Order: sequence, then C-alpha cells, then structure tokens
Amino acid sequence: MNLGQVYTKRVIADFMVGLFSLGSKSKVLDPCFGHGVFIHSLLDTTDFHVDGVEIDVDSYTLFENPNPERCGLKNGDFFDVEEIYDGIIMNPPYVRQEELNDLKPLGVSKQKLQSSCGLMTISTKANLYMYFILRAILQLREGGEMIVIFPNSWTNTPVGRQFYEQMRLHGCITDFINVEGEAFEESPMVDVCIMKYVKGMRGKTHYQTMRITQDDRLLVETVEQQKNEMSSNLVRLRSIANIRRGITTGANMFFVNPPLFTQNHIVNILSSPKDFTGYTTKHCRQDKLLAIKSGDNLSEEEVTYLDNSASVIMKEGKPLTLKTLIDAAQPWYYITVPETAQIVFPYIVRNNLKFVLNEEKCNVRDNFYMISSRYDSLLLMALLNNYYVYRQLENLGKSYGKGLLKLQKYDIDEIKVPHPETIQEEDKVKLVQLTEELVKSSVECHIDAITNLLMPYYGYNGVKKQYIELKSKRLAHHE
Repeated sequence: MNLGQVYTKRVIADFMVGLFSLGSKSKVLDPCFGHGVFIHSLLDTTDFHVDGVEIDVDSYTLFENPNPERCGLKNGDFFDVEEIYDGIIMNPPYVRQEELNDLKPLGVSKQKLQSSCGLMTISTKANLYMYFILRAILQLREGGEMIVIFPNSWTNTPVGRQFYEQMRLHGCITDFINVEGEAFEESPMVDVCIMKYVKGMRGKTHYQTMRITQDDRLLVETVEQQKNEMSSNLVRLRSIANIRRGITTGANMFFVNPPLFTQNHIVNILSSPKDFTGYTTKHCRQDKLLAIKSGDNLSEEEVTYLDNSASVIMKEGKPLTLKTLIDAAQPWYYITVPETAQIVFPYIVRNNLKFVLNEEKCNVRDNFYMISSRYDSLLLMALLNNYYVYRQLENLGKSYGKGLLKLQKYDIDEIKVPHPETIQEEDKVKLVQLTEELVKSSVECHIDAITNLLMPYYGYNGVKKQYIELKSKRLAHHE
C-alpha cells in the first residue's frame, strides 16, 4: 500500500517552524507526523503545545514522545480530527488520485476525503496532499497559520487552479517559496514549495526561492513575481531528469577504434551526430571503444598496445592528464562506462536542434549529453522536441564560430519544461503518439503539433517564429 510518505530534513523543518508568527503557548498540529521531525523542531524551538496524528501504525509505534507534558500523539486518521488549532504544520502524503481507494483498509476512501472538505469544491482528480491542505484550513481558527511543504506540480493544471481558488476563498498565501535542492531524506526527485497560509486574511503573497546546498545550508532570496507565476508549472529540466556528458577518454586516438584483434574489452560507442539520421539512434553507425576497468585481466596483445600507447604519450608530452598518471605509475587507461541514457543530445549543433531517442541503447562519447529520468521516454522526448525548448536553447547557448551553437551542461540543466505530472492524461497520450510518429518519419510537422499541444502549459504562442528569428540571426553572422 502506497502511503505517499517522504521525510523532511531537520534543517527544512526548523526553517518552516520559524515561519510561524503565533503567540506564546499556541496550539499546533502536525496531522501526519511520520518520523516526528516537526514535533522535535516545535518542541525544541517554541513554547507551543503540540499535537501529532499519524495513520501509519509502524511510524506511530516507532516514534517515542519526547515531551508528554507538551505533546499529545494519536494513532488515527487526520480526517476524523474535529479540534480547531492555532497552527498546522505538515509534509502531507503524496498519493495520486488513482491510488486513493487503495487506502480503504485504513478507512480512507475518495468519498470520505471529498466529504471531509465540507463545502469546498475539489476535483475527483485531486492528489491526497490537496485534501490534507483543504481539510487543514477547516481545522484552523480565524487568523490561524498553516505551514506546508508539498510538490509544486499543481500550479498550472485545472485541478490545481481549482485548488488555488478554494484556498483564496478562505484566506491568503502570505509566503510562497520555491525550493531547489534536496529537501527530503533519500532525495526523491520532485520539485517542491513551502507555503505559509493565514486563514481569513487578505493580502499579497511574498515570493522567494530557497536553494539547499550540498552541505544543507539554506540560501533564500526574494524574487519578483511574474503575473502568471502562480499558474506556471514550468520546472528546470534538471529537477526531473539526470543530465550528464558522455564518455571522456582523454585521448580518442588510443581508445576509439583501437587496432586490436582481442575484443574482450571492446564496446560499441556513438561518436558523431553524423552517424544517425532523424530522431533515433536505431541502426546508427557505431565506433569501437577500448573500455578497461580496474580488475580486468588483459591479454598480451592489449598489454603491448597499452605500453606502446604510453610511450607515444610520454614522447609527445600530451595529453597531460594521462601523462601525469603514467609519470606516477598509475593505470592511465581505465574507462568507466555508465548506464545508457533514454535520450542523447549533441554538445554542439548548427542547423537542427533535436533530442534523439536512444533506441539502440548506445554508449556515447562526450560530444553528447545523456538524459535520463523516471518518466516515459517518448513523453520526455515530446517535452524536449518542441519550439519552446528550441527557443530556450538558442538563448542559452554560446556561439562557437561558423554558425555553430555550443551548449554546456548547465544550459541543458536550465531548460524549462512542463512537469510531467501536471500534464493532463489525454495530452500525455497525444504527446506520446506524436513522438512515435516523429521518430518513425522525422517529419517536422510533428514538432509543430507537439508545440501546439504544449502551448497551454507555457501560456503563450508564436514561439516558432521567435525560434526561427533567433536561429537565422545566429547563422547570418557566419554566411
């Protein structure tokens, strides 16, 4: 049974608790306390009385109440709670609407969730966290405050817009913080926001961005709110996909297509965009890569070849990285072959920007980027092969002479795309179908169709014309 539990880091919990502006001795609820991170933070940093509810028997049993005088804990369903609170803080569970009825053994059903939100209008397609937030509003006194961390993929869907309007009817989002980095233990790949909500209040929202560094420092800055930001579901590609360069050898002349009869350590590798046609690596031409890793047993032929290659490197004094290893009597010829990626994209382009489906499961050289995610490959292809992304790439890339455009990894990281989970199911089906046709035919009318289908998610049109103008300007400098 999927309970949708992810656990908030303590540094984030402390930040969220610090957003409360409640009076002394206020009564605060965590309606899904899990491992108790908010309970500990509240007890350590405030004088509030704290209640906690947890439906999961295992989590409830494992958590020992740190202060029974100030903290009351209950194993039960938050949607059965009737008490009114000064404050509520939570990381609500993330369960898709299709799975809600799977929670019936715990006494939870979609019908119960709908009725628990009183007269609030909520879509039957709502995620469980939306029910938690709307129910929490009912459990707040007038002027009460709610602090919540939850996925921000809701912000540009019909369900999300309805959810937002219901919140606005009953109060104000005073603070909205987009979070970049790892807010949760075990780092699930999801974009999140932190929201402070005050019941019965009217006013403006203060927008910020929080970046979580690798050593868990929080860097928070105010951002200018764009008119449509609350209805924008665009996320950076790096938040939903893993992007990395292909295999670097340091000296292709020694490692690519080596003159060896022994094939024990030879793997196929895609070397150039010229080696495939269209939008797929299927039936592409591939080179051979000598890929030796630590612990491999080498044939006599391989040992001789490597000794001769080392002599050439020492004589020429380059590449310096390999020469340094040879000077230090270190193995200079080890190469790590990573898992293949769903999609590949050239490091340098000229006329045609295109992300390529890696149907052949090719290893690729470092003149390609490797892009993988937990989402469907064809859907990811559609999110990348459209004029919204192509226009961004023209703006992000750097001129490389002769009309070429060089794109660094940090450029690819910053591409903004609709979050896959905000895309309507019928749109997903169409996007996948269009991508299948694009891969089969390479006909660019499918790019137009994908772009048109994504237009509501980006919120503006005319992007193809903008892209063509940018591309023409780049190429015109070198004609």
